[in-house]
Order: sequence, then structure tokens, then C-alpha cells
Amino acid sequence: MARGQSAPEGWQRPLSRVPLSVLAHMLTRDGLRSVARRCVRPRAGFPVTLVLAAGLGLPGARPAIAQAPRAASTDTLRRALVRTDDGLAARTRQTLTMSGTIRRYRVGTTTVGEEASPLAWRLVSPHVAARLSGTPLSLEATGITVRGTTPIRARIDVVPRAGDTLSVYARSGSGPRTLDSTQALAVGAAGTAVLDLSSLTLGVAPQVGMRGRWSFPVGNVVLGLSAAAERDLPPSATGVVYWQGTTLRGGASVTGFVSEQTVVASVDLSTSRADSLGGRNQFPGGGAVTLSASTSGALDEDGTRWFAGDAFYVRPFGNDRNDQPTRLIPQGSFGGVSGLLLLESGALTWTPAISVMREASTASLAAQQGGLLSRTALSSRAWTVAGSLSVDIPFSSAITLSPEVGAVGGTVSSTLAETTGRVLGRRGRVVNFTNTSGFADAVRGWWGGVAVSVRY
Repeated sequence: MARGQSAPEGWQRPLSRVPLSVLAHMLTRDGLRSVARRCVRPRAGFPVTLVLAAGLGLPGARPAIAQAPRAASTDTLRRALVRTDDGLAARTRQTLTMSGTIRRYRVGTTTVGEEASPLAWRLVSPHVAARLSGTPLSLEATGITVRGTTPIRARIDVVPRAGDTLSVYARSGSGPRTLDSTQALAVGAAGTAVLDLSSLTLGVAPQVGMRGRWSFPVGNVVLGLSAAAERDLPPSATGVVYWQGTTLRGGASVTGFVSEQTVVASVDLSTSRADSLGGRNQFPGGGAVTLSASTSGALDEDGTRWFAGDAFYVRPFGNDRNDQPTRLIPQGSFGGVSGLLLLESGALTWTPAISVMREASTASLAAQQGGLLSRTALSSRAWTVAGSLSVDIPFSSAITLSPEVGAVGGTVSSTLAETTGRVLGRRGRVVNFTNTSGFADAVRGWWGGVAVSVRY
């Protein structure tokens, strides 16, 4: 189910003149309980992807922090444990999940609200798995309301042998597919990747891709290799967009077993190439390196208590393209630690979870003004601590109700330094003057929701 964290609102000081740049992340959301009860050991996976967009010089816009993929949250931990559900079922079964989530966040003086209704269908058989998902949503921020739909995602996994998976996947463009300046302002009110909003995937182009994962047992461990190729279809409309063009991915992992725990360490490398679209494309080029480690498994012999933990670090590279000279796009590192428990109590399954996220970034922009060089430098930091509690309530062998509540707190801060040259005296001596401004705001918020899963 949806896990929340959220974002800041308008920045009304000199920083409001800085162009907006927004990270978007795309997280699939699956439950962990069915796999946990079958004691399936997961294979290593790799966090997915960057997405989305910005405007230029929007009043009241808070700049984004690092433009790096968010890799781990409560949902991605659940997803990690459910990975082996792809094609490893003893029989064919289907699951339809309908959810509703409300998020409310406050950063400084800014309030952001979102209502989302994720829908997901999943089919699992002994050798084939399929998924289809999408999320209608409504976002309200800075006095602006944006309604739309996240990209509709489809995926088919084929398992030629245990441990190997060949996947074909695609997504539609979001609705709206590109953002005008008003919509970019509303979406950019979040401004940081450590806060979670489904609307950050607005402004995403359609994509098709293929991926392969292979496993090689070596003694007491399992080595894993993965490779993928993805193509974002060129956006046809005008407006702000995050378009990655062609992306190649590769990764390696090591999986070991300690008592009842499965321990995985992995590294993932991705690189993308795309045109700047005349400055409309907010993707800065390059790629990212992702390091991650996770552990999961039962805490007792009867399998009534389970634990899953995950740590990750993401660092972009080669993202200094020079065909966007008017954009101030923050770039930097992103990391976090997450953990959850599964506690069975009679027919109920309780899931407390906690996560700590941190990001840091810098950006600089140089320009000529009247023959004199001016320079703008931005340095940003953000961190959050989020906790949640959900419970699975079975109404029958086929229907489960899963309410969840959570809260988040932290800080987001940024410093902007603007250096300009001035000519002094009759000799025309050039002297540089630097004006520095910044903010440090508290992050507070909550979310709540409910999911209904029907298995047949």
C-alpha cells in the first residue's frame, strides 16, 4: 500500500527566482505477506528510475534537492520480498488491489495535499507472471490543483528456469504528459526526493523495455547478473518534460543465507542519452550508480514474525550536459535505510515500518551580463524520518482489507549564493560582490489509506 512522505511549498524569498527542478520516482507497490507466509527467498533487485520536470523562474518555487532515483521505502522493501512471486507459484492465481491514500505535508509555510487511488492487477503462474497498474490522483499545492493519472504500467515475466527471468515491460505517458508552468509550480512545491508524492510521476513520456536476470549458484551463495534496455518515446507536446531517451542498465548481486535470513548485496549501473528538446527536457544526461544491501527472513521457527531491512546509496555521474545553459538543476547523492516487521496475531498481520532518507546536492550556473561574468551557486540538504503501521484484516480466503497510517518529520534547507562583477573607479577595476540567502524549514506530515485485495 502507499507509503507517504511529503513536501514543501512556495519559497517567497530571493530563491524564488531559481528555476524549479523536480525529481520523480516510480515505485511499484506490492504486498509482502503472501510471500512471507510461503517462506520464499527473494532474489536481488535494482531500484528503478528517475523521472520529471521543471519550470523556469517560477515565483514561489522551491528548488529540488538531488536529482537521483529514490530506491528504497516501505513499499520497495515489500516489493523485494515479493520478487520471487514472479512465475514461481505452484498454480495460477490472480490478485486485484484497489487502494485509496490521502497525504498531507507541511514544509515551512507550505502545505501540499494529495489524494491517490492506485489500481493494480497481478497474475502469477508456474512460469509466467503479468502485472498492470495505474493511479488516478489529485494534487493541491500553492493554491493550484492538478488532476491526472500516473503512467499505466504493464509487465510480463517469463521464467525459463528457476532463478532466471526474462521481462518485457511498457508504460504509457502520464496524464498530463507534459507540464505547463502552473502545473510545474504545483508539482515542484514538493521539491525534494525524501518526500513521497505519486504526482511526481506527472510529465513522464511513454516507455518500452526489456530486462533479463540470471542466477548462478556458487557454493553457499548465489551470484546474479542483470541487463536491461529501455526506450522513452519522444514527447510530442510542448511543455516541461523529463525524457531519458535510450537507457542501458546492468547489475550484479550476491545472495547468501544466514540462518533464516536472506542477505543480498548488489550494484547497479545505468546510463541514458537524450536530446535537450530546446531546453524543455529536464533530464541532465548521464547515469547513476546504485549500491544496495538488504536482509529478510523469519525471526522464529513458526514463521509468525518476519523482518526485512534495506540500505541504499545512489550517485549520478556524467550529468553536466552543456545544452541547457539557462537551467539550474541540482545534482547529488541520495541514500537511506528502511526496515519493517511482519507480526501475525491470530488472523491479523501487523506491519510496523520505519525509514530514514537523506539527500544532498549542489548546482551552479555562470552567465555573461553586460560583459561581466555572474555566477549562481545552490547547495541543498534534506532528511526525513518516517514511520507507519498497517494491518491485514482477512474477510475471507479471497478478500483482505489493509488500512495504514503514517507520519514523517525532518528538515529541508538550501543556500543560494549569487556573485556578480561590478566595474569600480575610472580605471575600470572589476570587483566581485556575493549575495547569500537561504532557508531551513521543518518537514511535518502524515498519510493514511486503505487497500482492498481480491485473490482468485
